[in-house]
Amino acid sequence: MKLNLFDLLQASALDPDSPNILLNVRLSDLHQLVVDTIEATRERLLPLYMEAEQDKSITKKEVAERLGVCETTVYNMTKDGRLHPFKVNGSTRYSLREVNSIINPSNDD
Repeated sequence: MKLNLFDLLQASALDPDSPNILLNVRLSDLHQLVVDTIEATRERLLPLYMEAEQDKSITKKEVAERLGVCETTVYNMTKDGRLHPFKVNGSTRYSLREVNSIINPSNDD
């Protein structure tokens, strides 16, 4: 069984009784370890980032820009219940997730 450095480090991290090993590492293997580590981190963090981005709050002006309407229309959409504003430090904000669901109604986020 041949393990790359990333897999070897992952396996040893999971086993508290793993033996101490002295390794000679080629520069190309070390480079691949860095690349593999970055890719594994990206795979774990990207879904978290995307979820956080959806929970972002935006201003009325930003809502109007995203929907391609004027701010009066945003006010009217709020009044008729299509948008639900909330206050952040006294400033009116809107949920980016809610705005995106208006833009893409078939998206079940």
